[in-house]
Amino acid sequence: MSSRRAFVISAAGLLAGCGFRPVYGPDGERNPEALVGASEPGLIEQLASVRVGQLGERSGQLMRRSLQRQLEDLRPGTQARYDLAVTLAYAAEVLGYRRDGTITRVRYTATSTWILATAAVPPVIIDRGTARTLDAFNIPDLQFFAADASREDMERRLVAELSSRVALGVAAALRRRMQA
Repeated sequence: MSSRRAFVISAAGLLAGCGFRPVYGPDGERNPEALVGASEPGLIEQLASVRVGQLGERSGQLMRRSLQRQLEDLRPGTQARYDLAVTLAYAAEVLGYRRDGTITRVRYTATSTWILATAAVPPVIIDRGTARTLDAFNIPDLQFFAADASREDMERRLVAELSSRVALGVAAALRRRMQA
């Protein structure tokens, strides 16, 4: 056995001894079932009871629907116990120019802030967080449709990444709440 492999096995044993449990499942993929694992049905129930608030514009609608798929759709019909308020903001930065000054590449930085609170009156804030990611797209010569399609695809990738990060933060917050 190599020394690197022995180190990894001993580190995993130490982490398991201190109560560390990964949020992702054994397959390591970012999907709702892998997010919570089959050993925690209580957490699946908690995630399914999260209701995502309204977001404006098309990218906000995509973000909301992605979060609903990862949270509410785990167990449809679960009574709401938590409200998730999410914001989505973009910042654009030009990365490339041609000699004539036209733009050839644009980078977007997407930022999402979220607040998880109980659905009780008055609501109690459980956790809050911020997620940030970036992506870019090219603007080809005189290919306006291609540039629009590229930008829309980039926005979908940004929303998918942000929603998975928010869902991960919500899962971690609810797991801590359950253990407290």
